[in-house]
Amino acid sequence: MAASSDAAADTASVTPHPQATPVARTTTEKPACFRCDFARPLGGWPVAATFWARVAPANLPEIGHALIRLPQTRNCAAISRPNNLILQANLHSVTDVLRFETHLAAAHPELDIVERVITMRHEKLLGRLLDHHGHTIGTVPPDICGESPGELRRPRT
Repeated sequence: MAASSDAAADTASVTPHPQATPVARTTTEKPACFRCDFARPLGGWPVAATFWARVAPANLPEIGHALIRLPQTRNCAAISRPNNLILQANLHSVTDVLRFETHLAAAHPELDIVERVITMRHEKLLGRLLDHHGHTIGTVPPDICGESPGELRRPRT
């Protein structure tokens, strides 16, 4: 058993083997995937950039797969618009935005970046309200039924 399985088993008050089997089955059979996020400013990635680009439809899979492999890429998706690709990247500084865009243009001449937005600070991310350091200060539950906006929940102190 890996050390992480042992630690998770201790936390859940179960033995490592029963704890590891459902996790292994979940990740192997792919009914769910795990996602980890962190306080980006503290991790050295305080700037987020969103790029909208135009790519020939035949080139979308190749370019999309190449962009996903970049360490700066947070999200990359084909979308149904004339600007048919969106790329969201985490960067170390504002000056990295132009450097990153220049790299993209050189590596993928068929990628036409038509718009960009720089985000210096996230107020909310993945349903979590964030302070200026990127720490959670509350949550906004998703409204999966499309009714009223979710209630703001602040952690107990």
